[in-house]
Amino acid sequence: MNSKWKKTATALTVAMALLAGGTGAVAKKVGYGSKDLAATLSHDVVRVGKTVSVLNPNTRKKINAGYSYSSSDSTIAYVNKEGVVTGKRPGEVQIKVKYQGKQKKLDLTVKAVKNKPELPVALDEVALQGVKMKKNAKNGYSYSAVVKNCAKKGTVKKIIYYYQVTVLVPNASSQKPDTEIHNETKQTKTVTLKATSIRSGKKSKRISCQGDYSGKPSSMKLTKIVLYAGDALYEYSGKKKSGTLKWGSKDTKAPVFSGWVGKESCYNKEPIRICYSDRKKTYQFKDHVSAVDARDGKVSFKVDASKINWNKDGIYKVYYTAKDRAGNVGKAYAKVQVIVPDSPESAADEVLRSVIKKNWSDEKKFRAIYRYVKGHCSYVDSGAHKNWRKVGLNGIRYQSGDCFTYYAVAKLLISRAGLYNLTVTRYPVGRTHHWWNLVYVRGGWYHLDTTPRQRAGKFCLVTDAQLRGYSSGLTFSFNQKKYPKRAKKKISPNP
Repeated sequence: MNSKWKKTATALTVAMALLAGGTGAVAKKVGYGSKDLAATLSHDVVRVGKTVSVLNPNTRKKINAGYSYSSSDSTIAYVNKEGVVTGKRPGEVQIKVKYQGKQKKLDLTVKAVKNKPELPVALDEVALQGVKMKKNAKNGYSYSAVVKNCAKKGTVKKIIYYYQVTVLVPNASSQKPDTEIHNETKQTKTVTLKATSIRSGKKSKRISCQGDYSGKPSSMKLTKIVLYAGDALYEYSGKKKSGTLKWGSKDTKAPVFSGWVGKESCYNKEPIRICYSDRKKTYQFKDHVSAVDARDGKVSFKVDASKINWNKDGIYKVYYTAKDRAGNVGKAYAKVQVIVPDSPESAADEVLRSVIKKNWSDEKKFRAIYRYVKGHCSYVDSGAHKNWRKVGLNGIRYQSGDCFTYYAVAKLLISRAGLYNLTVTRYPVGRTHHWWNLVYVRGGWYHLDTTPRQRAGKFCLVTDAQLRGYSSGLTFSFNQKKYPKRAKKKISPNP
């Protein structure tokens, strides 16, 4: 299975500099000149097997002098002493940067890559140290080094570094009695440094390779790395800058589903997906669902929606299955709400034809629906607080109602437009109830509240923090644990 790496580990670069007898490969030291600890990641998302770096946000260069780095979970992402972070398995971590008593935490998301398994260990976690080249009594040379296992878990079993060096080998037929060498010929030799049984956080014994090599260390080139980690064998090619990963044990783990499946498909007994029976042939049940195998990486999967009765409103389950190369089968389900279109949907379709266009982005559609509800409904402190479809229809027809009506009209239009939303209710209730919408856009969940307020304010695609900034009381208080994780990135002005 192929997996491409854009860079070799920084530790290997430094090692090559040591073999060459110099230190030019060490990154340039960059300071700040500012009292604030300013640091950022080159990207806040990294794929498995890829790297990102901690940078000075002003110069966009790596920072090393006096800084230290650590990862909240090295099994998800490993960061070396130079601030280079390697993604190892899907998840979320924080990279902590420290400097002179100050620290900053940088959020990083590691995502799976198609056909790439989780990495048992990053190359940066195996550092080549203490490289030496010594002339011996037989006019040959011995090469030696120490290998350190920087991984927090003892996954490294053996590591081998292969170097090629152009050497001068004496031609035996031209040697004189005084052993003076003439007409030496150039040949390419391979130097192999091999370490075994390196425990977590420990260094190997000094490992060496003997030979009659009389070439210059600067001519050495890294050709291959063979790394035995856990039950995996990883071979890295210095020439191709790519590697292959093989496994020494039987694969018994099934693919794992993630996304809007299981408990994450339904909140407060309300499914994320609303499926209209007149669109059953085009509905994409695979959206926002993925299956990843620990060895095969991202794998394809099938959807079984045969349990749905498309002629009756209700909440049903759809089933997902994924099979890896070894034949292991992973399963998951998702709850969906099925609606047979009626008068509410007909009214919503008529409005949407004049409000949005099919080729618009989801965000543009949300903002257009927000403007429509705000501009076509008057607040009246009365109305029913059950059956959002019926209340939404009345809101479109009579253009008046309380906060539930505003929420219901928005939900009806959003759902019929094929967009995703959930119902948010005030908690604790206090003197009055309140309802608004939580919508999915730009890969995250944002608040959308169309109800007008005496103090004004525009609540179209805003974050939790923006709601708190508007009111620290009960106005937008809700049970946060009962809803999907909301986005933190601000995409709209403050209310």
